[in-house]
Amino acid sequence: MRFDFDYLSVEMHVDDDKLSGTAHGYLGELVQPFLGAFCNTMNSLKVIHHGKDGMLWHNLYNPPQPSKAGMRALMRKMMELMFKSIYPATANLAVTLRCQAKCVHCSADPFTDRTKTELSTAEVKSVIDQALDLGCNIVIFTGGDPLVRPDLPELINYVDKDRANVMIFTNGWGLTEQTVKELADAGLCTMNVSIDHVDPAVHNQLRGVPGLYERAFEGAARARQAGILTGISTYATGEKANDGSLERLLQVGQESGFHEVTVFDCIPSGKFLKHTELVLKPADRRKVVELCARYNAMKHPMGVICQSFINSPDGVGCFGAFSQFYMTAYGEINPCDFNPISFGNVRDKSLQQIWTEMRNHPHFSKRHMTCRMQTPSYRRKFIDVLPDDFKLPFPIEEIHRIWQEKGMAAELQKTSV
Repeated sequence: MRFDFDYLSVEMHVDDDKLSGTAHGYLGELVQPFLGAFCNTMNSLKVIHHGKDGMLWHNLYNPPQPSKAGMRALMRKMMELMFKSIYPATANLAVTLRCQAKCVHCSADPFTDRTKTELSTAEVKSVIDQALDLGCNIVIFTGGDPLVRPDLPELINYVDKDRANVMIFTNGWGLTEQTVKELADAGLCTMNVSIDHVDPAVHNQLRGVPGLYERAFEGAARARQAGILTGISTYATGEKANDGSLERLLQVGQESGFHEVTVFDCIPSGKFLKHTELVLKPADRRKVVELCARYNAMKHPMGVICQSFINSPDGVGCFGAFSQFYMTAYGEINPCDFNPISFGNVRDKSLQQIWTEMRNHPHFSKRHMTCRMQTPSYRRKFIDVLPDDFKLPFPIEEIHRIWQEKGMAAELQKTSV
């Protein structure tokens, strides 16, 4: 498969589930080492799905290879290596805060502000354009529950699939036969269905909706039948790491035909922002990492993404303000969906300007090798200082003001958080 760029052509081949590539043209000799390293990295990953035209899916968070969107991912990485500039790969866009569920642990609920209006269809499309121009190769629609928003198929269809794949995070309630058809017709590539616990009664209680567990699994099955790759999004707690329930959920994922399970850490965020006791203890974290690695190594095609590993020094560190950003339903831009610090609103500034200002901030100019929201030194500077009557997201300018008032201005010059 051949991909042509300015001054460069790349030929990609798939043989026995392994990628190889050859770079040609004016920049071919310069690019070839980067291409080889890229292929080696991809070949170290598990193939979870074989797509059309021989394309390989290694996870739900990246385009398949080789594909046009996948080649944009390669070009973005090469630009970063060659020019030392950081461009986002993932745009996490909350398009609504409305939701059928009332989760006790919702990370987005504190962003709700009845005095504000959600971005319009045109405004979201503008953000999509800006995100793609910045280099994003995956657009994630989240909420609330994005299925509550009637123009979701239109927004999915608007994303240029040669430039980026589209994913949604949903509680699964709205995955009716008609809705799934509309999503598939619009070009939805992947979805994550949130499942909090393998026990249906516990899951439904945590989400405040009777029957939600069963309806989510039924909807995910419809999505797979329509050609949409599906994953389970869950989170690890010390209890679930030790009582076997997390492993049982991985087993259910395999048995049900899911392509992937993402195991997030239980992060002190949203409704639980100040509950740092929820952070996994080191022993429990090791158990989660080992469990996920064991299931990911199985011959069964389902993949497992483990935040405890990915966002650690053994993985690649924190994605926030490095390879992703998060937008609230009102247009505020945060480093990630768990980090409630806002660097501006797309209604007031361009996404490029906000991204540049965030990347130039002393505490966000380099990749942090652990999840910031689980790091005590970061929380001391950005979370613990929040006033009792704070509203989220909290503007970075107000953080600076608090530092000045508390005599912490010198912290601006320190990047070791």
